[in-house]
Amino acid sequence: MLKRTPILVLSALLFCSVSVCAQGLTAANTSLLAPINTTSSSPEPGQLSSPSISRKFYEIAYELANSEDAAGSKVEQALVFLAASMKLDSDAKGIRPLMIEFACRDPERDYTNLVYGLLIDYVDEFADLEVAKKAVGYLLGRANSREQREKFLEQMLETLGSKNTILASELGTMLGLLKAEKADYDAAEFYLMQAYKNNRYNWLAFARLAEIKPERIGPAIYLERLRLALRENPSDIEAAIVFAEQAEQFQLYEISTAIYEYCADLFSYLYPSGTLPARIYLPWAISSYNSRRNQSKCLEIAKRVRREGGFDLRLEAIAGKAAIKMGDTELATLIFQAIEEKTRRLIMLQDSNQSSMGSGNLDDTNSQQSYTQQFAWFYCFVLPIPAEAVKWANIAYKADNSPVTAAVLAYALVMNKDIEWAKPLINNFELTQISELAQAQIQLAEGQNDQAIQTLTSAIARDPGSFAAERAKDIMVQQGKEYFPTVEADTVLAGLKDVFGRSLVPVFTPPEQIISAQFQIRGGTFLYGGEFSGFVAITNNSSEPLVISDHGLFKGNIRIDANISGDLSKNIPNLIFTRVRTAFLIEPGRSILIPLRLMTGELRKTLLTYPQASLDIEFALYFDPVVTNEGKVANRLIYLEPKRVRISRPGIELNGKYLRDRFNSISNDQIDQKINTARLFTGLLKEQYAMSNRTPPYKFMYADWIAPLLRNALSHNSGLLRNPADGEWVVKIHTMADMLSLPLDHELISAVAENLNDNKWPVRMMAIYLLNTIPDNQFDNVLEWAAKNDPSKNVRDMATVLDRGQPGRQGQL
Repeated sequence: MLKRTPILVLSALLFCSVSVCAQGLTAANTSLLAPINTTSSSPEPGQLSSPSISRKFYEIAYELANSEDAAGSKVEQALVFLAASMKLDSDAKGIRPLMIEFACRDPERDYTNLVYGLLIDYVDEFADLEVAKKAVGYLLGRANSREQREKFLEQMLETLGSKNTILASELGTMLGLLKAEKADYDAAEFYLMQAYKNNRYNWLAFARLAEIKPERIGPAIYLERLRLALRENPSDIEAAIVFAEQAEQFQLYEISTAIYEYCADLFSYLYPSGTLPARIYLPWAISSYNSRRNQSKCLEIAKRVRREGGFDLRLEAIAGKAAIKMGDTELATLIFQAIEEKTRRLIMLQDSNQSSMGSGNLDDTNSQQSYTQQFAWFYCFVLPIPAEAVKWANIAYKADNSPVTAAVLAYALVMNKDIEWAKPLINNFELTQISELAQAQIQLAEGQNDQAIQTLTSAIARDPGSFAAERAKDIMVQQGKEYFPTVEADTVLAGLKDVFGRSLVPVFTPPEQIISAQFQIRGGTFLYGGEFSGFVAITNNSSEPLVISDHGLFKGNIRIDANISGDLSKNIPNLIFTRVRTAFLIEPGRSILIPLRLMTGELRKTLLTYPQASLDIEFALYFDPVVTNEGKVANRLIYLEPKRVRISRPGIELNGKYLRDRFNSISNDQIDQKINTARLFTGLLKEQYAMSNRTPPYKFMYADWIAPLLRNALSHNSGLLRNPADGEWVVKIHTMADMLSLPLDHELISAVAENLNDNKWPVRMMAIYLLNTIPDNQFDNVLEWAAKNDPSKNVRDMATVLDRGQPGRQGQL
């Protein structure tokens, strides 16, 4: 088998190369790389352009900065490669955001000017918001004072605000928060309002604006924000409940009824084996009762709770009152009789410290009321019988002398004409809706009519949809007065419909039916050396926009794992982990495409190191991935299955004639053919080294003459590294790039070192970088000379960061 050639000491070998190089180059005085400047370097004679090398440098930078040990010097090296890539092809896409990301990753060096310039050039309506926000955060972190941060944000808002409205919203929010910190509330209001107008999903701008200028947030705007929160994440049951509660409070009962039904459907989806809690079914029922035409829904809700094994006196009472509204007094009578029988039986089974009442599952504080208290309430407001109301209210008050039980007892006493007994219960406890209602009736009895009307109005406003409020409204009518809500419901509803139209009331759709995704790779079989990429198409199947955000149904996180099988086996978790923020919204029925660089990292290394291995690769795509209790990766939306795609890479079948023919054709091949040959031959050399001193696990061609032939193809005078023809510089760079993980012997080191004297700066830069990867290379003198004297700023920058990254040189200039 092939034996490893020891790496020779470089100093003597490279001294001659550097001496020759020094004779042919003119020294130039330039500043070191701190920070890198991609826009102000002076043009060099014979400006080079090569999209091919630009892509290669981008590829090297990408792999460098995404390696497991990427930090410090590696990030700097990646930035130099990206700057060179941009210089070789200024129209290349993807360079600027990657440079921003890498520059912001290195806390040791100040890249303020670089990041600022890149951000200005990068931002447009399609910019990745994560990258832009990272740049802004980095620049703000470099500011020395609040004044500097304010000035910077104002400048950014003026420069970039018109290019990307979502970024403008983020910048306005930050600026508004800074203004609020120094109590400049008028300026804070201005910027926060602009931020919210630019992005109605900006909950932070809205919340802070509501805090400092609550008068600016009317009911329509508040409900709009709550509706947008539900659109942002249709599976957020808390957002749905809050929206329903506020619609109910503003007496938009048709809306609140529909939203509570949405909550019930969502609850059943999230908790398939759970029973519907009173927090949802009670306000759902009372909203239905107060609506214009949904009283029958009260009966359906009561049936559902009974079917789930629950009994709730309050819900049954609402159902009975709804039957009366519907004109079915016979049904109402049956319901009320059932309530009395069931409640008396339950009270007999319990002692004086009654446990909470309700469905007995996920109930909230409402369920803590005792049976006796609710029975008293029943005889006060549902089936008014004064003697029964006083009886059960007294029992409830003795068990728990709280403001709630005191209020019910006071009202029962007023019903029973025991006004003097009721007064202390009202005066000695915190007022509630029911105690205010009792107080108003006392005021009427004592001739204080105007004060009574005010008290009744205050009581109704506490909970306009309750039975107590209904009784208060009836009393006002008896007094020739009418209750007028502080919020005009029809006006609020009209404003909401102007914004949302028919989508004001959402219809519950399971999340897995809202989002669908396709994961595709163009092609299924790829030959050795062939690049492949994929894309993900995310489609919004719903009737509303799909928001990609931290609070959204889809947060935009994508993870791809790879599993290699065939002649070799390897599992590669987290091959890719990225976040999608180039789009903030996906309109109904539309899709976004996310390109994915799949041939990267450990997968790339494996595919290029083993040309003769036949391999199958399965990719698994996860959306907003989470790790389960069993340690497995899964989608956060559990009913959305991971997407899987398989491809194959057949091994190369070698024979002596094939290799010799490829070798002999090098001098006559076109540039692209030479680049392919370089990749194949360097890959075969890597495979020879990888299989030395071990038994190959697959069919592997080996002969004593193969390694020398492969090395000779790289190093002879007209070979891939040394061909002096002017157009061969592109081949040289591709060849050296393919040699990055290849152990180099004396012959190859010598061939690479000659490129330090090439008249094309990308060749010199690649040669310096490759030679610096050799362990114990003693390359300091070459780096120091190149950093000071090479005529190309890109080469000087690379030599500088490589020299700075040498052991014992970190932190030195």
